[in-house]
Amino acid sequence: MEDTFAARLRDARRARGLTQESLAELAGLSAQAIGLLERGVRRFPHPTTIDKLDKALQLTPEELAAFKRLASRGAAGPTATQAKPAGPAWVVARQLPSANAGFAGRTQQVDQLTELLSGTPAQPGSPIVATIRGMAGVGKTALAIHAAHASADLYPDGTLLVNLRGFGAGTPVSPLHAIGQLLRGTGVPPDAVPGSLAEAVAALRSRLADRRVLLVLDNAQDVGQVADLIPAASGSAVLITSRATLTALPASLHLQLEPMPVDESLRLLETIAGADRLASAAARVAELCGHLPLALSVAGAWLVRHPSASGTELAQRLDDESRRLDLLGVDDLDVRASLSLSIEQLTRSSDPLDHSAAQALTLLSLSDAEDFTPETAAALIDTRPADADRWLERLTDLHLLESRAPGRYQFHDLVRAFGRELAARLPEDEQAAALDRSLAFYVAVAWRATSIGDPNAARMAWPGRPPAPASPAFDRSEQALAWIDDELRNCLALIDQVRDLGGRDELAAGLIVGLYNYFAMRGSMSDWLPAIDRVAAGQLDRWTLAQLHADAAIALAELARYDESAVRFGLARDLFESIGNLRGVSLATNNKARLLIRMHRYREALPLVEHALAVNQQLDNQRGLAATNLTLTEVYTELGDWTAAEAASTAAMQLFAAVGDKGGAANGRIDRAWARAKSGRPESAVPEIVQATAELEALGHRKNVSDAHYVLGLVHARLGDFESAIEQTEHALEIALDVGDLRREAQTRLELGRVLNDIGEHDDAVPNLEFALGFYREHDSALAEQTEDLLAAARKGLSA
Repeated sequence: MEDTFAARLRDARRARGLTQESLAELAGLSAQAIGLLERGVRRFPHPTTIDKLDKALQLTPEELAAFKRLASRGAAGPTATQAKPAGPAWVVARQLPSANAGFAGRTQQVDQLTELLSGTPAQPGSPIVATIRGMAGVGKTALAIHAAHASADLYPDGTLLVNLRGFGAGTPVSPLHAIGQLLRGTGVPPDAVPGSLAEAVAALRSRLADRRVLLVLDNAQDVGQVADLIPAASGSAVLITSRATLTALPASLHLQLEPMPVDESLRLLETIAGADRLASAAARVAELCGHLPLALSVAGAWLVRHPSASGTELAQRLDDESRRLDLLGVDDLDVRASLSLSIEQLTRSSDPLDHSAAQALTLLSLSDAEDFTPETAAALIDTRPADADRWLERLTDLHLLESRAPGRYQFHDLVRAFGRELAARLPEDEQAAALDRSLAFYVAVAWRATSIGDPNAARMAWPGRPPAPASPAFDRSEQALAWIDDELRNCLALIDQVRDLGGRDELAAGLIVGLYNYFAMRGSMSDWLPAIDRVAAGQLDRWTLAQLHADAAIALAELARYDESAVRFGLARDLFESIGNLRGVSLATNNKARLLIRMHRYREALPLVEHALAVNQQLDNQRGLAATNLTLTEVYTELGDWTAAEAASTAAMQLFAAVGDKGGAANGRIDRAWARAKSGRPESAVPEIVQATAELEALGHRKNVSDAHYVLGLVHARLGDFESAIEQTEHALEIALDVGDLRREAQTRLELGRVLNDIGEHDDAVPNLEFALGFYREHDSALAEQTEDLLAAARKGLSA
């Protein structure tokens, strides 16, 4: 019988009635690995594999001894036909540097690598290959060395290390020189190393055949630098680190190394400096270091070198971005120096793409934007989106930018700080021009969104309104709103940034005025109102200031800050009157009437809205007439004049339709339906509201959709369909919660509590009514009184 490991394994498996697949499952190996062993492709499995097979097959002591003997390279000497080629004596190299005593964290990644290194290759005739990529200072080399030390015993023929200097001082190591270093490390005399690349590659592959060697190829420049260094046999393994993305290289694992999680960052800091030194400042120090291992190590070392300093003092020093990189550099640990090597890689490249990418990084760092798209970056850099896309991708390949979502790119905080050091060398007018381009781009997009969502709005008279940008191209309101969803935080950050430059007040205010449609449809008032007030403090045209006061009044009304809202509507009206802008006067007057409706002062609201109606008739302003008729509908509905309410709502719908305002027409439909429901015809209201809800959803008007579900819930409650009433009210509440609208949340919770109480579900009614009462006690005393009565009844039912 053939006495080989393959034969013994095959016989043992069959004797136990197992298939290759079932044995693989029992042993925790792949079926492919079992197949390779039984075909003799893997003649010398390492001890961990033997252990797994022993447990799975429950080998006898004799069988286990035979398995170990046959798996040993010394089990049988080479025959005449198997004799190894003559060559220099093999030297078992151990070239890894000493393990880093301060290494901490990266548990998951260490486990991934050590498990891979203890397994079998995915393909016969190929080694195990893993790449570790990430930004400068993220700990790629430290992780590779740590994993290599942990796995060194599995590679008895040696561990070899080559620093390829892909990113660093001097010239990157050529493949020929790297192969020469590897060959010499195994015992090949220097004068025996081939002088041509082709011969050197062949010599390396021959030298490593039938050997179990672990290669660590550190700091690779690109795939071309390492491709010829990879053995062509299945016994060895290769770990490659690089700042570049090497996913084009065939590998068993491509590991993307990110900055550390918070808990691991703290552990690393405490390992170096001690938990007592850091105390409560540890989390802040880790945050200011961007959770980057290199920066954390330097910060910890700073505390060690300054024994009288506290963690709080370190955090305060790091908090100054202009000095942060000065602090994060000591001896051979220097964040700035490490980052500069990546930039040098681009600037010394012969590829024009790399030079453009380096210039792009400098300009991008000027902006306070949280992230970039090719379109927003193009405006800042002054190029086409297609070019910006290529540069952003190149910077991401080198991990100078991160891309956590398709098409969106962002800085690590320390990379941005380094980029700003580079940008500070640019002339001041060049820096300002970049931010001006970015601001002009956002203004143009905001007004494009408004022109689609509300083309006949009075605010379209803003004299600074720019032409529509070529990109992004919107043809539907929902597209524009979705785009602003993603970019709003960047818009607001830019507004704050340019205020410090001076001379840009009107343009910054124009951006906020242009964003009205977005905030009215789905934005958060807690974001909108502060932004309005910040730009309103600048040097502005009176029309712009009047419009900002009007917008602030609307935001305040949505926040149920009614008295403040009334004051701002008054300021807006006075300013519009001072410049003879009657349309602005009518808007401020109509909106003041809507505010009085919300305050339950219906009879005070009626003359105001009638006055606004008269002004719009004088101006022949169809859009204004539509809006005032909608307000009249609400007044007449609350006063119980159902005939007048239906007539006003029908007129509003027709006028909105005539000017192409689908959202306004849908809101008119809802108001008419509610008037009918209150007049005693709730069954006719349901299909009207369902239709209007669908129209508003298609437009992306989320707040109005919330209102539609709320009114539909009211109607179902009147019909006695409490299940549907609860369902619709919960839909309304869900949207209110999502957009952070406390007024709508209180409104829907009050109605939800009312219905739940009516059907005896007091335990669910109570918390909803408690929330509503808390809100109305602060903002609406009339509703607070109603809510208190309901809550008392619900609590009584709960205790009954």
